[in-house]
Amino acid sequence: MKKRSRARIVYDILNHLAFRGSTTITGVSYIARMPYDRAEELVMDLEKRGLVKVTKTESGRIVSITDKGLKALEDLEKAIKILEKLGLDTT
Repeated sequence: MKKRSRARIVYDILNHLAFRGSTTITGVSYIARMPYDRAEELVMDLEKRGLVKVTKTESGRIVSITDKGLKALEDLEKAIKILEKLGLDTT
């Protein structure tokens, strides 16, 4: 299995949150295809950067995308398209 770049993993998470809505950290671990502890670290990093918001609820922590996260998603999409035009791997 080929290793995915961090940028691709972040893109996958932000894309899911933007188009399918909020999820739990467990949900993020499934989206990112990584263990829970690593997904939790990544979510906390994305929250520090202002790309996602984590809300504590009775059922757990809910992760949602912010306006800054939506802008980052647009930028990542543009970057991926440029890399694909250059024939470079974007996985």
